[in-house]
Amino acid sequence: GIHLVDVGTSGGVWGLERGYCLMIGGPDVAVQHLDSIFATLAPGADAGSNPPGDAGTAPFGYLHCGPSGAGHFVKMVHNGIEYGVMAAYAEGMNILKSANAGKRQRTADAETSP
Repeated sequence: GIHLVDVGTSGGVWGLERGYCLMIGGPDVAVQHLDSIFATLAPGADAGSNPPGDAGTAPFGYLHCGPSGAGHFVKMVHNGIEYGVMAAYAEGMNILKSANAGKRQRTADAETSP
């Protein structure tokens, strides 16, 4: 039969140097059959930082996330979190700019000196 396997990737344009992740969705039998391909395409354990005790394929840069569609679903969640963090940074920077933070001359005294 035919199996649908999807693979979302993350790592951006620097993924090759810093490491990237393959997020795989599909039936167990199909993903196991293609494991050697994923292992070849993945960046390997030396590409990123891996917590001690990690088991499975995640430390090597690829992970079977669930049934067909799960790989891209996990990528979508990852992107949503990443874009939310970027928006929070932008909002914080705008608040600092609008508050003229760091541009006012301050009086140095015993309370404010390091």
